[in-house]
Amino acid sequence: MATASTTSSVATSELPPLRAQDRTLQPSPDALGPLRRSDDAVNDPDELWRRLDTDGYLYLPGYLDREEVLAARRDIATSLAGEGILDPEADPMLAVPGPSEHNRIFDDLAKASEPLRRVLYAGAMVRLYERLFGEPVRHYDYTWLRAVRPGRGTAPHGDSVFMNRGTPNLLTAWVPLGDVDLRLGGLMLLEGSNRLESVRRDYHTRDVDAYCENDEEEAELAREGRWGWNGVFSPDPVALRADLGLRWVTGEYAAGDVVTFPMYTLHGSLDNTSTRVRLSCDLRYQRASEPADPRWVGASPTAHGIASKRGLIC
Repeated sequence: MATASTTSSVATSELPPLRAQDRTLQPSPDALGPLRRSDDAVNDPDELWRRLDTDGYLYLPGYLDREEVLAARRDIATSLAGEGILDPEADPMLAVPGPSEHNRIFDDLAKASEPLRRVLYAGAMVRLYERLFGEPVRHYDYTWLRAVRPGRGTAPHGDSVFMNRGTPNLLTAWVPLGDVDLRLGGLMLLEGSNRLESVRRDYHTRDVDAYCENDEEEAELAREGRWGWNGVFSPDPVALRADLGLRWVTGEYAAGDVVTFPMYTLHGSLDNTSTRVRLSCDLRYQRASEPADPRWVGASPTAHGIASKRGLIC
């Protein structure tokens, strides 16, 4: 376990009972811990890669300019209030739930927000990934902008099954758009899960947009642009942790924090047990010289639509 000086401000002993997928996470130190900070090594790419390999993530508190992130939050929250996702009668910065319970990803709003795009795709973010990859980088054109209402968070999964038609050398960035305490339900990662070879050989080689042409039910779902499998590794984060012998790490986040991790790290989010909406983005960076998954690039990415489905004979 990392020393106190290199972990997030919330120590294991201070974590309250946390829930994910309506299950209470075990509080023992071997089951649940705080994120290890890596802001001390932000200018040392060799050390950053060592920690990415060992821990499966980098936690960089305060890496981005807080005021720029909050400006992006205001711009996005105002748009979400206009759509009824947030309460149009309340201060949008409070992220009070509105009448619409639509749970889509708001890539269109992300594209239209200049303050958000400056935070995610310019300046410090580009410098971080150029430092890590040691050459020019590119990002996916699709942005996963999320507005998570009170309730269940995201189930445990790995990003590979959603974006493995390009380079495997892909890094996800998770950026909270505002302060995220434990009740709002931020990101949690299964520490060291990126190094599990058995999981790489089985789960990580799958593709959520592939379907069996000779299975009529799967083929019909594909024709409708729907999934036959949703990419979830396990619906039970407690049993998953026990089965793999690893631990969940999480903490409280602030506007300006960044967490980045490879596509093989299993992760999810805590349940949102607050009365507000959690606003966050996840995005992807890679070397510009390597192929990008065509589902997520271009003026109008096909994402998981009909055009992205790939038929196989099973």
